[in-house]
Amino acid sequence: MTPLNLCLALPTSLIAVVIATFYLLLALPFILVPRGTREKLIWWTNTGASYGILRYALMISEIQVRGRENLPEYGRPYLVVANHRSFVDVLTLIWATRAEGISKRLVLYFPAMGVLGYLGGAVFFDRHDPASRAKALDDALFLMERGVPLHVYPEGTRTRDGRIRDRVHLGMLRAAHGRGIPVVPAALWGTDHVIPPSNKGIRWFQRVRLQIGEPLDPRDHPDATVFAEAGWDAVKQLVDDMETPEDEP
Repeated sequence: MTPLNLCLALPTSLIAVVIATFYLLLALPFILVPRGTREKLIWWTNTGASYGILRYALMISEIQVRGRENLPEYGRPYLVVANHRSFVDVLTLIWATRAEGISKRLVLYFPAMGVLGYLGGAVFFDRHDPASRAKALDDALFLMERGVPLHVYPEGTRTRDGRIRDRVHLGMLRAAHGRGIPVVPAALWGTDHVIPPSNKGIRWFQRVRLQIGEPLDPRDHPDATVFAEAGWDAVKQLVDDMETPEDEP
């Protein structure tokens, strides 16, 4: 990491922790409320923290969100499915869609942010442990059926070159079909300009865009496989639509 990147990373991290800690203190009293209900009472703590970190820690100059009207009414089940470019994707989707993430367990140990995410509905798992993955699936379905929206990245990990990965994991989408949960496709652009996949620095004053597509109703698809593939195809189409020459950094 260059001296300049280090100078940007240190204050960014400090501001992010301060913002997350403030909202965590507001959320902590709700720890006594049962999971599945608590999350719907404190969605504002997690969206507030995410927006604060995006704007005042990462210093993003513009966050453009299109298609927010496509989101189902909050309190009804839905699963947001998106491409994955950067850690910034998580914050952007939490703020714009109110949907917490399904993430590797390491994120739980991020200072203040991990616990705040858990209180707000995030599901954490060990990707190398089949039992942990199965439990995460059950937990996610439990939450969504109670009206707590979640988001997932079928690519599994961040792309290194901005291109959609060929290999994706659509198990969560197939499970959503079986429970009658709509899938909302979304496409992210510019988040990898803020924190590159190399994690070697932070760039302030970048522009981030999010396009939210129309939800897919499981009843309109004959089986789980067709539904899952249609959901991912919708994400890829949204990404393609955003990749225009003017979008180049």
